[in-house]
Amino acid sequence: MNFFHEIITSNFVIWVSLFSFLIIFIGNRFSDKYTNILFFVFIGALAILDASSILDYYFRTLDTLNNWRYVTSILGYLLRTLCIVILVLILFRREKIAKFIWLLLIPLAIEAIFVITSPFTKIVFSFDELNNFHKGPIGLLPLIISGFYIVLMLVLTFVFSSKFDRIEVLTVFLLAFVAIIGSFLESFFNYSFLTETTLMMSCLFYYLCLFIRHSHVDDMTGVFNRQSFFQDVSKFYKPYLVLIMVDLNGLKAINDTQGHKEGDKALCTLASCLNNFLYRGFRVYRIGGDEFMVIAINKSEADVKKYIALVKRELSLTPYMASFGYANYFNKKDLEKALFESNQAMYKDKKNYKNKM
Repeated sequence: MNFFHEIITSNFVIWVSLFSFLIIFIGNRFSDKYTNILFFVFIGALAILDASSILDYYFRTLDTLNNWRYVTSILGYLLRTLCIVILVLILFRREKIAKFIWLLLIPLAIEAIFVITSPFTKIVFSFDELNNFHKGPIGLLPLIISGFYIVLMLVLTFVFSSKFDRIEVLTVFLLAFVAIIGSFLESFFNYSFLTETTLMMSCLFYYLCLFIRHSHVDDMTGVFNRQSFFQDVSKFYKPYLVLIMVDLNGLKAINDTQGHKEGDKALCTLASCLNNFLYRGFRVYRIGGDEFMVIAINKSEADVKKYIALVKRELSLTPYMASFGYANYFNKKDLEKALFESNQAMYKDKKNYKNKM
């Protein structure tokens, strides 16, 4: 009776959250299939983790060792780390890190080798005949690897911070902090089901944050949309901004001669090039069909010219080119003036481009 009471009280929040998350996820999927797959895998991994933790809790109450406890322990170690890895992949689903996913999985693979062989080597954990748990010589390895992924997530969030809004960055830092606390308490004070609860609540909270953020992002190109542009300009205008207007050259001709699919490819290529050279203080938006805006927060004219030159050089390696124009924005009331000036400068650049052709 005490066993079932403990299981229900410890897992009720997890079950309710998991069920709620599943209902929300089914009814509100993202347009990006990769993101949907990652969240689906996370839900499955967490469900298996919770089931194995319940069985492990039961085996722990026995007076003698049941060999199935090795299986539940192995699943517990690996699935906790896997859930953190999935969160990292979700966070950086659009970045170049996706090309190096196999490198990201190396620490998890190393953990798997040591954990799976522990029933024979006792190097990570073991049990005696009286069912007592013992840490092996590298018993802290799973915690260290989980910590590595959390630190990696924090570092990459800082590196790519210009591509995220501040709310998402703060959310990631909060989730990482909570995950560290949960893992620490479970590892050193023998609390049960803390990691599962932490991961479930973290993923649900992050999903909702991501879904809200999704309304501020252009679906096709992945950069911020027109709504975000006007919101951010009103937030970041002090002390000053540089507004960079970008227009893809020849989009109509591409659509007319090669089809709209090729036109969409051209827009995505431009968005990718604009993103590739972002650093702190620059943010990219798609505000119209072939028009993008980049805001440079407290940047000098030299910084802006360098950014434009880098993007143009990158575009020169593709079949596409864009025209650029920029203007300073000091006063909240002068937005229309700054947009007009940047637009005029962009058309001047476009005229020069056509004269060179």
